[in-house]
Amino acid sequence: MNKNLTADEWKAIGQQLGHPKGELGLTVAKNMQASNVLMVEKAVELLHLTGNEKILEIGYGPAAHVEELLEVFEGLEYHGLEISELMHQAAHKVNSSEVKSGKAQFHLYDGKKFPFASGSFDKVMTVNTIYFWEDPKEMAGEVFRVLEEGGNFSLAFAQKSFLEKLPFTQSNFKLYDVDMVEDLMYEEGFTIIEQVDVREKLKSDPLGVLEREFTVMRFIK
Repeated sequence: MNKNLTADEWKAIGQQLGHPKGELGLTVAKNMQASNVLMVEKAVELLHLTGNEKILEIGYGPAAHVEELLEVFEGLEYHGLEISELMHQAAHKVNSSEVKSGKAQFHLYDGKKFPFASGSFDKVMTVNTIYFWEDPKEMAGEVFRVLEEGGNFSLAFAQKSFLEKLPFTQSNFKLYDVDMVEDLMYEEGFTIIEQVDVREKLKSDPLGVLEREFTVMRFIK
């Protein structure tokens, strides 16, 4: 890919970021995985995992981080939700031993209703998915529902001020700043208890070196 893409090509990349499909989806997912390393790391930090917990990740992508997560936190039971069949297949391939042992389970869903009972999880996390939530209130409500009382929700997102400058966020992205995220979660019953703001140098295949501003917020039920 290069910087001289057409508007339709940029739009296609934006759509792939929300729902990877086909050959282009694999390329976009590979770049996404590399660029999300620090965001995933910070999102995990804010979960304050101790091991022997049941956690849920919304939008696991290729899930290359799951093996290390399960190695570091003993007794962790990982569940992931994903709308992309391509990412679902990739996650199973990368984490075949973890799936076989029962430590990790990857689920496909419709992007709306979670296929779990209320209070199923100790902690929930998501990285770079909020922009694609078709019904943000419904999604926030589902996170609240499946968390046990006192459970943590760690949400990582790139700031609106950064994303609105990019050529692929003009169609299917809903952009957020901190106040918008806090208001959304507050309306569904969450309380914010921790926030980390990060600036990082990011190498993008089509755009070169960028300075990304992202935020991770921890909410409690």
